[in-house]
Amino acid sequence: MIDLIGRPYQLGADGTDDEIDCIHLVYVVLARLGIATPPFRREWYTASRITISRDLLRWGRRISALAYDGDVALLPQEAAAFAVTWQSGLLYINQDLAKVAWCPIGAAPTCHCFRMRGS
Repeated sequence: MIDLIGRPYQLGADGTDDEIDCIHLVYVVLARLGIATPPFRREWYTASRITISRDLLRWGRRISALAYDGDVALLPQEAAAFAVTWQSGLLYINQDLAKVAWCPIGAAPTCHCFRMRGS
């Protein structure tokens, strides 16, 4: 996953080139970890956190705190943003740098957290 850190952010970019967005960052990490991904919904780009959370509950279950590689978080930003846990931290899009970054789990506020059912 370390190769993802520093990749430039571009809304809608799926990571096949150098650029990636937060949704596809989560999908790439989950795939590399061997975790089934939730069905992709293009509507997430404009949906509310409530709508996204409802969709993610069909894939996983709500958890109170991030703990394991592959846990998914929605970040409390103006627009809904996804992040994923890896190595006791979060991989996310740093808005100031417009790049993928990593920070310790406790250093980033989250508003909704999910774990795939059965994990």
